[in-house]
Amino acid sequence: MDINQNEIRQYVAKTFSGLENELATELKFLGAENIEIIKRGVKFEGNKELLYRANYLVRTAIRILTPITEFKVTDEQSLYDGVKAIQWDEIMTHKQTFVMTADVFHSQIDHSHFAALKAKDALVDFFRDKIRRRPSVDKDDADIFINIHISQNVCTVSLDSSGESLHKRGYRIGADKAPLNEVLAAGLIKLSGWKGDVDFYDPMCGSGTIVMEAAMAAMNIPAGYYRDKYAFEQWTDFDEDLWKAIKEEHDNEFKDIDIKIFASDRSEKAVQIAKRNLKHAGLHKDIEISKAYFDSIVPNSDKGLLMFNPPYGMRLTENDIVRLYQEIGDVLKSNWAGHQAWIITSAMDAAKFIGLRPSKRIELYNGPIEAKLLCFDLYEGSRKEKSPDYRKRKDDPGHFRTGKTKYESKPRPFRRDENDSEARDGDERRPYRGGSRYDRDDNRDNKGYDKRRSDSSRSYGSRDRDEKRPYKGGGGRFDRDNHVDNRGYDRKRSGDKPYGNNDRDEKRPYRGGFSKDGERGGDKRSFRENDNRGKRPFKKDDSGSKSFRGDDKRSFKKRDDEASKRKKDAKKVTVRFKRKRLD
Repeated sequence: MDINQNEIRQYVAKTFSGLENELATELKFLGAENIEIIKRGVKFEGNKELLYRANYLVRTAIRILTPITEFKVTDEQSLYDGVKAIQWDEIMTHKQTFVMTADVFHSQIDHSHFAALKAKDALVDFFRDKIRRRPSVDKDDADIFINIHISQNVCTVSLDSSGESLHKRGYRIGADKAPLNEVLAAGLIKLSGWKGDVDFYDPMCGSGTIVMEAAMAAMNIPAGYYRDKYAFEQWTDFDEDLWKAIKEEHDNEFKDIDIKIFASDRSEKAVQIAKRNLKHAGLHKDIEISKAYFDSIVPNSDKGLLMFNPPYGMRLTENDIVRLYQEIGDVLKSNWAGHQAWIITSAMDAAKFIGLRPSKRIELYNGPIEAKLLCFDLYEGSRKEKSPDYRKRKDDPGHFRTGKTKYESKPRPFRRDENDSEARDGDERRPYRGGSRYDRDDNRDNKGYDKRRSDSSRSYGSRDRDEKRPYKGGGGRFDRDNHVDNRGYDRKRSGDKPYGNNDRDEKRPYRGGFSKDGERGGDKRSFRENDNRGKRPFKKDDSGSKSFRGDDKRSFKKRDDEASKRKKDAKKVTVRFKRKRLD
């Protein structure tokens, strides 16, 4: 495959989800045409020069592909036939090594590794059938990188012009645990809108990826400046003179910066790794790095930008991650007034404890982890004070958007009298704190009680008395007035039960017995009204017997201890016998 320098071809640039617009902006700046944003990528058209420039300059691209052919795929045999039909001897030689990768989405071939192996067999068989020789596979350091993309049963075979992923800039020789991807770090800086005009801070720098990408962007250093090689350099149509001219052009556009870039971390190990990376890139004089905790950092200027990647809670307990984000919010409020803070995190439940409302939320992916980029505008006072026309409508001076509350802007009485006039001073009625059904005047009396519950069918008290005190008793059948009298006693139980005379004034239940006349028997107490009324129950007499009902006396039976023992022994024998039979 021979690509002329001025031949316009279609390319595909891949990126992270959420950075498609930033990638399209970079490609448009380089002169790309017919730009189309797709999921996690951008399609564009250009010549060979644009392909070289995009690989060298674009900061938000992971890799740039050159499509070769496209065909339908229904099964593994159709995939094999389609790949073998390509004239591979025009693209590479049998002496070159290659590696095959595959991406499969919504297809009958649902395994990417199987698709890559089948396409590799087709390429090898093409050379074996034509020249009786075959190229070798090298996964570590291949010359030709080939990508198979299958989506909706449509297979696209492309050459990868980048080779290794473009996030491998070449300046990082060491990394702390969970380092941030370089492409994602560059995308964060572009999303923040930082142009190198204010100081830049990273208080949790780790291995220094964010500050190094910020310095390269501010100093106009190309993204691939530290990189050794690209895959397109091994293509048969590679133009070495054009490639050298592009590199020399952009390598002479470096510039100095007037602002300062600061990096810090509480880990001594992370700081040492970041220092080695900065020295390897030659940026150790442009970035100040130190070991410090976030709450001990004092900004040198009144205005600047913070950007950092705090822990997501993968290796922290729930209490630790919540306390961490609480401390981040406290430090931002107290030390960084006038600055703008950008935080990328996937721990959104913990991020709520920062205590600040983000002005922007941007959905991103940090590898396979779904995350969000949050922007906090930090003011010395309130946000309303910084915005003099904060949501104010000039045609409505009493509107709540002026900053006043609803009742401060247009006060209204809570209740009106019968003539629908406003309440007077001294006749002010407190607002009811209950539900919405109590808010209407027709449902409430002048004392704030529900009229619907104070009728004859409720037990809130007599309808004739003035005080509407609610009944404190239980619910159900004791709540109706026909069952409960005005003292809170059950009429049904006080009519036919021997609790006392229904005509007496005091409704205290009687604990004693009754006389023949139906009156209380003074101090006498009995269980039933019988001939033995007046005798205390279970009282032993001189003969050793006790009275139970009337004069009928029964003597106690003496306990036969020997009989009970025999009975227990018999039970034990029975149990043993049963157990023996069961065994």
